Amino acid sequence: MRRILGLAVMLFSGVFLLPISCKQPDPATVAYSLDLTLPESTASGERVPTLTIDEKDFSEPRGVKRSVKVESTQENPTVKVEHSFWPNTYTNIIRTKMVKLEKGKTTAADLTSADPALPDLIKPIYVPTPVEVVQAMCKMGKVGPDDVVYDIGCGDGRLVIQAVKFFGAKKGVGIDIRDELVLECLKNARREEVSDKVEFKVADATKIKDFSEASVVLLYLGDFLNHALKPTLKSTLKPGSRVVSHRFLMGDDWPPDQSMKLTATSNHGTQEEYELHLWTIK
Repeated sequence: MRRILGLAVMLFSGVFLLPISCKQPDPATVAYSLDLTLPESTASGERVPTLTIDEKDFSEPRGVKRSVKVESTQENPTVKVEHSFWPNTYTNIIRTKMVKLEKGKTTAADLTSADPALPDLIKPIYVPTPVEVVQAMCKMGKVGPDDVVYDIGCGDGRLVIQAVKFFGAKKGVGIDIRDELVLECLKNARREEVSDKVEFKVADATKIKDFSEASVVLLYLGDFLNHALKPTLKSTLKPGSRVVSHRFLMGDDWPPDQSMKLTATSNHGTQEEYELHLWTIK
């Protein structure tokens, strides 16, 4: 009887309570101010700039000066800013910067230049090189049986396939950033019966640090990628190796040893003028 009375007293006195939830309140969301300076972009059709911050879309409204509010539950967070833009109609650059925000302050970030710690991803559009121009590039590079020919941005593989099949190169290597194009290269190599002399791989060429296997490098990329590849080409290719570029140069500090113009049939069946450039590694 005493035990029952004791329990009753505990109930009425509030000592004996049912468990209650200990869930912590959600952390407060803070709005951080970010002022961005973005590079100019050439908008054409689907080739329009995009902007994401920690993978959230901030593309609209577009402009080179942007003030945005970034919400976060973290204190003074570091955010990933990624800007995809078109400096010309044939090159897409994806630029990334990590930016530390401060509560109560406006943080400025300039994306008009690349962060050396986070190199740009440079993606030229795919435009097939006409067959006559492919042949002229191989002739200009003096492709022969002792050569290993690299095509950076190999598209459908036609340059290295021509180099081994019709100019006798002992090996051809094609590199492209697009999986679907490398699959097409492999199919074309099988059709042309040169699979045993060529290889194709998916890679970002700007991250390749050694091209010393190549004795001839063929390019149809664009100014930005040519400039990005220039230091590695100059430092790793062996003396006597040749670089041939369709249309695009390497900057004022590395002029070509030879340039030529030719008239050839374009992909549309019209006669057009093309320009090729040759560098020989000293």
